[in-house]
Amino acid sequence: MKTKTKKPTVQPYGNVAVDSGQLLIIDPCYMEEFMKQYSYDDICAIEGNMQFRRGHDGIALKLGGFGGDGMFDVDSVTFYNKYSPPYSKFILNLYE
Repeated sequence: MKTKTKKPTVQPYGNVAVDSGQLLIIDPCYMEEFMKQYSYDDICAIEGNMQFRRGHDGIALKLGGFGGDGMFDVDSVTFYNKYSPPYSKFILNLYE
């Protein structure tokens, strides 16, 4: 007998305000190091991965050029796997 896996669920998670036409994704534990390394002008000049002091990617990710300013919804998509606990992915809704 085959066990059914529960379908993913989509739920509103929150929203984010954008006034500069760009977003920065960063783990808060890296904020202090990041702020010592990058100025606002540096952030504006970079697209994509931003580097740690030692030169490898991943301290932050800058998203820009996605359509300007506004309030953007973020949804949580929770997946239920037969062999692992539920986990979520997040979707930034830019075009609603």
